[in-house]
Amino acid sequence: MNKRLLPIIITLLLLSACGFTLRGSEYQALSTNIQQLELTYNSSSNELAQILRRRLIASGVEIIDNSSNYKLTLGNEQNIERVVSVNRNARAGEYELTLISSLQLESNGEPVIATEIISLDQIYAADPTNAAAKTNESELVLNELRQTLVEQIMSHLQTVR
Repeated sequence: MNKRLLPIIITLLLLSACGFTLRGSEYQALSTNIQQLELTYNSSSNELAQILRRRLIASGVEIIDNSSNYKLTLGNEQNIERVVSVNRNARAGEYELTLISSLQLESNGEPVIATEIISLDQIYAADPTNAAAKTNESELVLNELRQTLVEQIMSHLQTVR
């Protein structure tokens, strides 16, 4: 065996043995009880709902209309941005972005997960002289928050028995 290849193989074996997975590659099926799900949300432009829909499908859940078993209701996505700190020129230097939504899971009309509000926030620095860079950074942070929120929702659904 090639001497250069051996350390790579050993490293890969050690990483897999410790449970390491790449972020987002740990998709697993939800509880065996949730094979079909009705997903409802208010706005067709709800990016959070679209990400959740894709994640549910990737996890083996069939999204159907008018499910008699499980109905997941996702609330409107709300983004709140506020200035956290100012720089020496009295301009905003850091912002806090908060993403808020709610979820409720029902089975045959009975609540399995009562209406719960989920909120995440993250602080990011912005260049006060470059508005385009601030907008790009804000969008990146918002997308990260959406992904994290979807993971939290999936964790909630994983507990359903």
